[in-house]
Amino acid sequence: MPRIRDMTRDDHAAVMAVLQRNGLAVTRREDWLQVWEANPLHVLEAPMGWVLEEQGRGVVGTFSNLQVPYEWNRELVRVGVGFAWAVDRDFRRHAVGMLRRWMAQSRPDLLLTNTASARVGQILSAARFRPVPHPDYDQALYWVTDDRGFAASALRQVRAPAPEWLSCVVAPAMRVLRWTRSQRGPREPHSDVRALADFDGRFDAFWMKLRQTRDRLLALRSAAALRWHFKRARDSAGMVLLTLEERGELTGYLVMVRQDHAAIGLTRYRVADLQVLWDSPRTVRALVLGAIETASNEGVHVVEVVGLSSRKREALAALSPLRRRMPSWLFFYRVAEDGLAARLDRADAWDPSPFDGDATL
Repeated sequence: MPRIRDMTRDDHAAVMAVLQRNGLAVTRREDWLQVWEANPLHVLEAPMGWVLEEQGRGVVGTFSNLQVPYEWNRELVRVGVGFAWAVDRDFRRHAVGMLRRWMAQSRPDLLLTNTASARVGQILSAARFRPVPHPDYDQALYWVTDDRGFAASALRQVRAPAPEWLSCVVAPAMRVLRWTRSQRGPREPHSDVRALADFDGRFDAFWMKLRQTRDRLLALRSAAALRWHFKRARDSAGMVLLTLEERGELTGYLVMVRQDHAAIGLTRYRVADLQVLWDSPRTVRALVLGAIETASNEGVHVVEVVGLSSRKREALAALSPLRRRMPSWLFFYRVAEDGLAARLDRADAWDPSPFDGDATL
């Protein structure tokens, strides 16, 4: 009978082996440890997670755990993030034991995960987790920023012959269609959008204003928290940080990270975090236009948005995005206290994005 024990920093190699055997991404030891040890927000006494261990076989399952602070009307909400749940096929009947360990923690006010597969979503639903109340979280918005590259990847997706050659024919038609669509909505000037290399003290001042937003669940976004969260993407040159200022103070920022689809040769920037003061539609559009321009200049094929509040998505509708349905519902949560549960059971209580879980760590 396999046993479940707390994960330790010495389990890196075994955990990575389980993830690799189950088709999930693996990370270097230093990147894996920094999620907990370099994190200014993690509750140190909380376990890193749990492993399922079989005598003679070693680690055959893993479930990672991270505790971080959120706020609701400037009051602390302790959130437990669950991620990297993988179990070898022969031992999957024991997988729910690690989920129960995560659910049994007494400290978090809220548990969430935003990288659930279709099967994990079914298990979480059975355990009384709720899908985040967002009507379109399973629909990604995207803009094509390199017609030929996107066309070639789409042709590979459907296994068309000679995709590189055919893309030369398809791309011009796509370009005309994109131009036609772009005439339907405003193209506001974005000359004031600036790229930064890192998160500086201006982000602390911005967070102090942002956290005054009423009746919305917000992850802590101090400069230190943002530097920690995006360290791996920044170190690998896979992150772009765009800002908009007014009279020397930030009014909004956008972070996008590279999440390519290597199997079909698609290069993609996914918006990981987009925050603006006063929910300004103009600032939202200006930052996304800056992201589109950046991707186009770099030859990246697509800029994609997953989630975001309904007000932000309404602002982005003016930029005529294309849409695709995600393969599964990704974001589930469970609340320990009835009062908080009632407050979070509304779409406008959320501004969900890849930043909220492990999707961009």
